[in-house]
Amino acid sequence: MKSVFIVLIGIAALFLIYSLIPRVIHTKTEFGKELPKSSILSKKATKEIRAFVRDTANRMQIVMAVHNGRIIFEEGETQKLINCHSARKSIMSLLIGIAIEKGYLRLDETLAELGIDESRTPLTTQEKSATVKDLLMARSGIYLQAEAEVSYAKDHRPKREQYRPGEFFFYNNFDFNMLGVILEKKTGISIGAFLEENLAKPLNMQDFIASNVVYDSPWPVPNKTNSDYPVYWIYMSARDFAKIGVLITQNGIWNNKEVVSSNWINKSLSDLTVLSNDIAEMNAPYDAFAYSWWIDKDNKTVWADGYGGQFLCIDRTNNLVVLQRNFTGNSLLSSGLF
Repeated sequence: MKSVFIVLIGIAALFLIYSLIPRVIHTKTEFGKELPKSSILSKKATKEIRAFVRDTANRMQIVMAVHNGRIIFEEGETQKLINCHSARKSIMSLLIGIAIEKGYLRLDETLAELGIDESRTPLTTQEKSATVKDLLMARSGIYLQAEAEVSYAKDHRPKREQYRPGEFFFYNNFDFNMLGVILEKKTGISIGAFLEENLAKPLNMQDFIASNVVYDSPWPVPNKTNSDYPVYWIYMSARDFAKIGVLITQNGIWNNKEVVSSNWINKSLSDLTVLSNDIAEMNAPYDAFAYSWWIDKDNKTVWADGYGGQFLCIDRTNNLVVLQRNFTGNSLLSSGLF
């Protein structure tokens, strides 16, 4: 009996150690370069903004603002690797655009053409007619449970084949998770490797490397579904995330080189879906959805939005990028606390 108890204690200790190991380790990249800084804000304005950010009631741990490609305000550990949560979907939209421009895939390719199916819940012929474009717009017409889906998806899921692909907007993680699967299938490399080569290096990101993309639920209790396809998580620092916003304000150009085509930038940020009242209220201030980006038409801003306070707001008219990041854990145990 004593030996069994010792074994159980040993197993518990090993699990505790394993659950404390970070999923991603911070590594300063060899190709990283800091954004230049600007003193456009007065000392008084900077002090007032910093006081507002530090008010714990606002739950702002890290904040940055970049104007015309120059940092005008920053607060917090901007180098800290943080899970982007659903903001990953907007990053994936850029990656899909790059892959299309490079000839790896097409917007009109269907899941049938791509050879995509589910082993435990086979897709119907209608569901397989969904295209890459439908997935980007959250209009696939596939209403299967997917890893890391939000409660709204569980509570409002339509019946299978209730809508044809392209007909109905439904914010379902199946679509977004599938885009990652398709990117890897068509390029032959991991999401992390593709991101590092095609965004991190061109943008001189300071903290992102391929291993900063991890798969499956980050919580101690697995969020398993019947889907064959795992969720992917992108861990990125605030200062690297800001560069994605700056890239968009510059229409895909960085250091006088095209990283993402201006055609894709404009197409992917169009207000393709006007949100219904219940969706708009849940996702205020957004009133439209693009290719996996949220749109605030009234203020002419584009947003990436993730759980826990992962916001990237892009004002293309004024060349302004503002972002907020909150740490939501890195190891299995710390992630579970959130």
